[in-house]
Amino acid sequence: MEEDIHPDLHKENNRSEERASREELCMKGGRREDSVAGRLLYSIRMFHKQEWDQHLISGYTPGEIRVLMGIKHHIEPDGPGMKVSEISSMMNVTSPTITQFINALESKGLVERVMDAQDRRAVRVQLTEEGNRVVQQTYQNVKNNFNELVDFLGEEDSVKLTELLTKVYHFHEQKRKPNETTSDNE
Repeated sequence: MEEDIHPDLHKENNRSEERASREELCMKGGRREDSVAGRLLYSIRMFHKQEWDQHLISGYTPGEIRVLMGIKHHIEPDGPGMKVSEISSMMNVTSPTITQFINALESKGLVERVMDAQDRRAVRVQLTEEGNRVVQQTYQNVKNNFNELVDFLGEEDSVKLTELLTKVYHFHEQKRKPNETTSDNE
């Protein structure tokens, strides 16, 4: 008799199972989160758990990669490099934290400290040839990952996702601006 299930009823059963599965995914702390906002929050939290940036290039931490890419992005080709304070400001991290990253990167042969030609007291950080190679490999890995994502999602969904993520960014920018003006006036 199970085989005689009407096709429309079968679809409804599948929808109910899908809905139950989604709701189970949204369980947190022993209670079900039914709201769209709760499900959205859960989806975003899944990205943090996935640690997708851990595997950009083996042997280097995500922080080290971010410092290397920041230096590469913010210096002119054949430029003098960056001061630790400039890197710190760019990344919104304390100078001692950046100094630890620079020490680790220098020991791996990815950056070098050079004396500033204009101010002999200042030290600048530059990428070595190997540092440039690691940055290029990271860019290539990121590009490959996103090309694979586009292949997985398809072009139409990828465009939709891009539009939605851009909207999310603008939403947070708008929310942040009134807070900045309030704290600036205090």
